[in-house]
Amino acid sequence: MLIISQRKCYTRKKQYWSKVIILVGAAILLLSYFCLNNYTIPVITPSSFDLPTTHFRSQWHGVLSQGIPGLQTVIEPPHPPKKPPHIVKAVLRNLLLFFTEIDITDIRSLFRAEIPVASIFTIPPQVSIVSLPSLPKVSQSDLPKRGKPLVGIYHTHTSESFIPNSGVTHTPGGQRGDIVEVGAAMVKQFAKHNVIAIQSSDIHDYPSFMKAYNKSEITVQQMVKENPSLQALFDIHRDAGRRDETTVVINGVPMARILIIVGKGQPGLEQPRWEQNYAFAKAIDDKLNQYYPGVSLGMDVVDWRYNQHLHPHALLFEMGCQYNTKEETIRTIEIIADIVAEILAK
Repeated sequence: MLIISQRKCYTRKKQYWSKVIILVGAAILLLSYFCLNNYTIPVITPSSFDLPTTHFRSQWHGVLSQGIPGLQTVIEPPHPPKKPPHIVKAVLRNLLLFFTEIDITDIRSLFRAEIPVASIFTIPPQVSIVSLPSLPKVSQSDLPKRGKPLVGIYHTHTSESFIPNSGVTHTPGGQRGDIVEVGAAMVKQFAKHNVIAIQSSDIHDYPSFMKAYNKSEITVQQMVKENPSLQALFDIHRDAGRRDETTVVINGVPMARILIIVGKGQPGLEQPRWEQNYAFAKAIDDKLNQYYPGVSLGMDVVDWRYNQHLHPHALLFEMGCQYNTKEETIRTIEIIADIVAEILAK
C-alpha cells in the first residue's frame, strides 16, 4: 500500500509540474507578444473617464481575440492584428517540441510521430455466409518450425477501446484497452491451427501518445531478437470513423471491417522491405475477398513506416472503429488468424 501511495503521489507531482510548465510557457508567450507589439494596458486617469466605454472594449477585444478565435466573429478589432514576432514563434516552437517532439520548422518531425490518418469509405455491403466457401484445414505437419513462435502481436496504441464496451475511446491513465483483448483472441485462434503466437501487452501510448511508435519499436526489436522464428508481425489497432462504414453483416451477424496499412517509408525514414510487406498484405486481402467479401476495406500504402522496416512480414491492422463492439472485432480477427494460418502453411 505504501508503494502504491508513493506512486500516486509521484504521478500527482508529475501532473502538477506539467501544468506549471504549461502555464509558465503561456505566460511568457503572452508577455512577449504584448511587449513586442507595444500593447499598452489602459490606466484609469481623469482623462480616461472621458473616453467611451467601447474604446476599452475594442482594445481588450483585440488582445483577447489573438488567442480565442471565436471572439473575432463577434466584434472585429478596429485595426488588423499584427503578425506575431519571431520570438513568439520561437516560444511556440519550443513548447510544441518539448511536449510532442514535433518541430513546426521541420515537417519530418511530424512523420516521425507517425500519426495514423482515418480514411472515409462507402457503406458496407450485406453478404450471405451461406455462399462462402470453408477455409481449408491446416494440419500441424504443414506448418514450418513447429514448436516455435510463428506470429508476433503487439499494440502501439494500447489504450484503444470500443465505446459500446468501455464507454470511452481510450482508457485513461496508462490502462490497457479493449484492443489488447482483441489481440489475445487472435492468439487463441492461432492455437486452434497449432500455430504458436505471442502477444506483447506492453503499454506504449502512455504517458505520451505522440511517442508511442518510439516505444513500440523497442518492443518489436526485442520480439524479433528473442524469436527469430517469427514469420509475421501484426500491430493491431482500433480505427476511427463511422459504424456504418466499418461494419459488415454476414448472415445476420455483424463484423468489424479491417483496413490493412502498409508503410512505404520516406527520406529519413527508409523502409526497404515495404514491397515484401505489401505482397504479404495482398495475400491476406485476396483471401479475405475470396472467403469473406465485404470484410476487407482493402490496403492503404502510406509514406510512413509503422515499425514495418523491422520485419519482411510486418503489417498494421485497423479494426472497426470506436462505435464497433469488441465482440464484432474479435469475430474478424479470428478469420484473419484462419487466413494467416493457411498462408503460413504454404
